[in-house]
Order: sequence, then structure tokens, then C-alpha cells
Amino acid sequence: MNLKEKLREGKKCNSKGYFDSYTDNIYGIMSDHYQSMFDKGSGNELHSKAEAVHSSSMLSYNFLHWINYDHPFDFEGVKYSKVYFEVRMRTLKGRSNPANMDIVLEGVCNGKRHLLFVESKFLEYLESSKFELSDSYLKRDKWYDATADWDSIIQNAKQRCNRKCYGGGIKQAITHLFGIQGLKNDEARKWFNENNGELHISNLENIDIEFANFIFEPDEIDFAEEHLAYENYMRLYTEFVQNLSESIKPKWYSYSQIWKNMKTQIEDERLVRYIEDRYIQFAHK
Repeated sequence: MNLKEKLREGKKCNSKGYFDSYTDNIYGIMSDHYQSMFDKGSGNELHSKAEAVHSSSMLSYNFLHWINYDHPFDFEGVKYSKVYFEVRMRTLKGRSNPANMDIVLEGVCNGKRHLLFVESKFLEYLESSKFELSDSYLKRDKWYDATADWDSIIQNAKQRCNRKCYGGGIKQAITHLFGIQGLKNDEARKWFNENNGELHISNLENIDIEFANFIFEPDEIDFAEEHLAYENYMRLYTEFVQNLSESIKPKWYSYSQIWKNMKTQIEDERLVRYIEDRYIQFAHK
């Protein structure tokens, strides 16, 4: 039995792994606060992809929704006390459709504000997809930030993805990099502040911004094929980022790594059991 079949086992979802509602795919009841974040994102997430048993957005929600001022999450030296979902960013001047970042974690490190922009992946890397990036990303007059060598970054990515692989993930990483780097620009930052509720960035002087991937790593014994796909995507992503400057280089964490840090910090034992039954039992140990 493959991993998607195991995820569906015992669940009230259809043969393709979709519930009648996203509410069947989460722990507890989603607050109006978080519902509003998802509803403002592109793609009507809660009433489409979020209904899938393999939804990466609901994976991240179930893992992270508990974080707040009273229950912070200490991770990699940062104490995170806020979490935002479906954060939108302008990537190019004049471009109407924004890039959606799955998660932004906000915290403090050494007295300085810290934002961790996160792309969440569950099993997307099982599918081959082409690297398809609009030619507008090669037009310098469209860039909000010209300090990065975007031409070389894009050409390198095209070469890396010129084979059967999950090229869509690399394309997405580039658009997210454009959005994050664009925050240096007053116009792009103003749009960001106007479209993301309470998540505001007034200036970049007293703030650290990082970009990371949270990726589900399947158990390599029970799900050898899926684990191989994970490793292939990790290898492709590593090759892609190795030529990026340190200032924009994304990090990579498996959900298994995150759970080892997180488990003892969650006070709700029912949530711990839910995450372990729903995800961790199928993950790399």
C-alpha cells in the first residue's frame, strides 16, 4: 500500500483522498482569524486543495496553529509567537497575481524581530512538473530588487529542471525569492502591508527575514518509493540553492525535524496524539 492510500485508510474521504470539507482535515475548529487568512489567499484554498488528505496547507496548519504569545514555539534560537497563513507578496512591478507564501512565523531573536517565510510541501514532489516561469521575470524593468543576479538564478534553474522532476517546486521557490527580496522596495512593501492584515513591515532596519522549506519526509522503509522522490527533490533543491548568495539562500527542514523540537512544547496532549496519528507515524523516524 502506498503512502496516499495509507493516509486515506480509515478516513471519511473519497477514493481520491478528498473530504467533504476541510473541517474534517484539521484538529479542532479553525478560528475566524485563521479562516480569514486562508480566504484572502489565492485559489479558494479551504474549499479546494485543503480538503485533500494530503493537503500541504492543512499539514502546516495542524502543526503550527497553536502558536501564540502564551504558547510560543522555540526553534533554531528564535521564540515564535505568531503564525500567519497564505501570505501574499508582489513579485514584479505591474504584476497583478501575487505569490502566496504558505506560512510566515514571527518571533524574536536577541531582541530583534524575526520573520521566517515558509513554503510547506507534503507529497507534491511525487509528481513530475515542468519548470514554467513567465518571461516577465527576465525583464529588469519589472524587478523590485536588482541586487540579485536573477538572470543567472533563472537560467541555472532551467538547466537543473531540464529532466523529469518536480520543476514546479523550483519555479515556486524563485517567485517566492522575488517576493521576499522585493520587500526592500517601498512600493512592494506597501502593497504587502495593505494585503496581509496585521502582518506589517514598516522598515527592514530592525528585522531579520529568512526563507525556509518545511517538507514531509516519508518513512524510508515502509514507503521506499515516496522516500526516493523526497530525496530526489531534496537533491534538486540543494543543487539549485548552492549558487545562491547566503543572504537569500533558503533553508530546508523536514517535518520530522520540526516535530522533534515541537512535540515537548505543545501542552495539548490531544493535539500531540492527533499529529502523531495523522502524520508522524508515516514519517521518517
